[in-house]
Amino acid sequence: MTTDEVQINKENHLGDAIVGPKRVLIADDSEFMRVAYKRILETQEYYEVVALAVNGKDALDKAIRFSPDVALLDIRMPEMDGIEASYGMVKILPEIAIVIISAYDNPKFLAELLRSGLSRKAYILKNSLDDIEELIRTVDAVTHGQTVLDARMVQQLAQLYSHDPRWLAFGLTALEQDVLEFATEGHDDATIAGLLRLPTTEVKSALEMIYRKFDLDPMGDQPMGDLPTGDQSTGEKLEQIDRRIRAIHVFVKQIIFTVGQSEGAER
Repeated sequence: MTTDEVQINKENHLGDAIVGPKRVLIADDSEFMRVAYKRILETQEYYEVVALAVNGKDALDKAIRFSPDVALLDIRMPEMDGIEASYGMVKILPEIAIVIISAYDNPKFLAELLRSGLSRKAYILKNSLDDIEELIRTVDAVTHGQTVLDARMVQQLAQLYSHDPRWLAFGLTALEQDVLEFATEGHDDATIAGLLRLPTTEVKSALEMIYRKFDLDPMGDQPMGDLPTGDQSTGEKLEQIDRRIRAIHVFVKQIIFTVGQSEGAER
């Protein structure tokens, strides 16, 4: 079973089949962009665009009406911006996945988005969507519970990370930092291995060390070195996916704190 298959089963409570396509709401004040995103997602049979909105208020109203599984939101829109609209959506639809598509690479906007929760969130820059597969990959990831950040944003966060003395206590190596950054972008182990030109086993080992340093052992009193290898049950694989997501959350939460501290100092 692949990682994607495990994630799909997790989303559907380990059921035997997907229950209908994922329902999508798209909000952008540009008709051209609304139609473009709609056409891209509708190339996949497991997505159904149920509503198009012209601003944040319209998006929130249509989220209440259509109960989408995922919302693609522009950050700057009339009447209500995408982040404010996402807050309202999460309140009424706690399981909704949110994809913010933005022209702004300021970490402040990312921090604002993630203050309403970390799971099922993505922040992607518009100029990163030249490849339509990137949008599809991002939406796939957030609907399966992941946090996905644009590569440029991850680089900025990594710079904040590397200069913040609070992080030195974790003692991540350069390789572990690289692996964590790519994981935060939503890449699976095999893709990370290809990007870093390393064996997949080395990527997995780096992730295990990150989990250990972040104290994210899900196996109770079982030593990390005794984690099962080879063929694993679905439950064990889901445990690993959970740890991966939680490791990303540790990274992002600290960055939110760092950005908040910086904003307070500026005031």
